[in-house]
Amino acid sequence: MLKIGKMRIIGFLLLSFVFSTEILISQVTFEAKLSKKKLGLNERLRIDFVMNENGDDFTPPDFKGFNVVGGPNQSVSNSWINGKRSFSKTYSYFLSPQLKGKIKILQATVKIVAKIIIKNGFKTSIG
Repeated sequence: MLKIGKMRIIGFLLLSFVFSTEILISQVTFEAKLSKKKLGLNERLRIDFVMNENGDDFTPPDFKGFNVVGGPNQSVSNSWINGKRSFSKTYSYFLSPQLKGKIKILQATVKIVAKIIIKNGFKTSIG
């Protein structure tokens, strides 16, 4: 009877270790990708906000200095290859600049697995 109890405890600890290791290995990422760093006044800029886990409550930045001509568009990719899961969720916007110069795009936020992740803003040059 004592051996069965020890085996259950060892089995439970082993499973706990395996699942906690899997969680630690899969790092959550949230990044912004620009189609161009420099663009002309009559060109369009595409900005993608990409995360590798399913997120909720996505809040885009205030696109001050731009007109939003398209978006938000959402795409989701979920696949299993050789037992390994791959996931990607993207929010895309198409922007048209209103004026020449350097324009700062502010931060975006998303809630992923009960954590709020903030992607800091960045600058782009127009002209």
